[in-house]
Amino acid sequence: MQFQSKQAPKQAPRTTKETSITIINVNAQIRSQLFSIFIDSYNPSAPTGPVSFRFKNASNLLEAFPSMLDGKNSQLLDRATSALASVFVGKKFKNEQMIHHGVALYNQAIHSFSRLISRQGLPVREVLCANLVFQFYEMINSTAGFSGWMAHMQGANAVVSQHEKSLERDRVSIMLFRQLKLSNIFHAIGKSRSALYFCPMWQSLTSGTDGNEWANPVDEIIDILMRCTLFVEYIDNIYSGHDTIQLMKLCKTLKRQAELWYARLNSTSPSPLYTVIPNKADISRSHITKPLFPETYHFVSIEIAEAHMLYWTASLIIYTLFQEIERREESSHTILLDAQSSNLIHDTKEGEPSSFMKNAELYTDQICRAVGYFIQPHMHILGGHNLLFPVSMAAQFFYRNEIDDRYLWCQEVFSFLESLGLGLAHILRGTPWSRYKSGSGLQS
Repeated sequence: MQFQSKQAPKQAPRTTKETSITIINVNAQIRSQLFSIFIDSYNPSAPTGPVSFRFKNASNLLEAFPSMLDGKNSQLLDRATSALASVFVGKKFKNEQMIHHGVALYNQAIHSFSRLISRQGLPVREVLCANLVFQFYEMINSTAGFSGWMAHMQGANAVVSQHEKSLERDRVSIMLFRQLKLSNIFHAIGKSRSALYFCPMWQSLTSGTDGNEWANPVDEIIDILMRCTLFVEYIDNIYSGHDTIQLMKLCKTLKRQAELWYARLNSTSPSPLYTVIPNKADISRSHITKPLFPETYHFVSIEIAEAHMLYWTASLIIYTLFQEIERREESSHTILLDAQSSNLIHDTKEGEPSSFMKNAELYTDQICRAVGYFIQPHMHILGGHNLLFPVSMAAQFFYRNEIDDRYLWCQEVFSFLESLGLGLAHILRGTPWSRYKSGSGLQS
């Protein structure tokens, strides 16, 4: 596991010519053009920056898909990418015929997926790639609320569980596993379940600690996030003071692991990985939220920004767990001792926020201050995509702790993300995790 520094090649900014689309042609050339429009609208148009911790020749996973469309098992992936591109382009240019065509392709691809996963000799990588495209489709066109996205996550878990031995370990596959693993973590957090409950195989796939040559430092913080899901489930199933103390010890260990990881991330560059600049984000704000977060962070690269978001989200979850342990201690009228000493867990006056809540709020504010970087115009949809889960976690924290102005600010961010083409942001706006967990009220 090594952090790397590299100089990114200079690239000319992409330009997208918005022309009216009136005729639908489904031949290979047109399908390729439609998918190119989606890729250009999704990927940032600026270089990644001088500091990177990914593979030397890493490209965005979606950009690898066109090269996979000529194989003998490519029909499912072809339909999936065509459906995604058609719906996205149709929405972008307000072409109902194109949207209808994309929805029809999507339904065909779903039927093909259902038939494929029950057969022998399953083309696992192509099927998982198609599944990821389905998730992107639901992120863009969330007509069924969360239910479609959740169904695809369950499908990915089923494929990984049943076909673990036939999974490839090439570069594209590892990037694919990483993305699916993150999706599984987000799903698990929403359900208050361990990510391993849905698919135990995620413990070894893309692990940052297993010594494989493709291991990547970002996988370590993803693994820390995955371990967070274990404790999120565990805290709902503890019935004694002893269990609570054990959970406190485990959370402290996880907190130290996250802090050590962040120290290593900082060591990748002699200069700061981000700086503070005035917040000029083009988000419509009410008079209540306008004074919030007057400054934002500017990162040395989008990869470093993504890593910070994962770290801050993991830290927020850990301190939220501490806060929940504290609440249980107060409600049960028992005295829990600090896992490392004889000091009490907290020492605050009645009515004052605890140190755990203050730290959780600190990391939540860090997430919010990074939003301005991700929604710069040249970040395109990928920037907004990286905000969906972290801002959701921030919003839930503000909701639970009745911090109304910051909660409203998060809703305004979701409205902006919806305007970028991320239909899932509309569902996330105003949806408490309790509704995600129960599966109720999730229709758009």
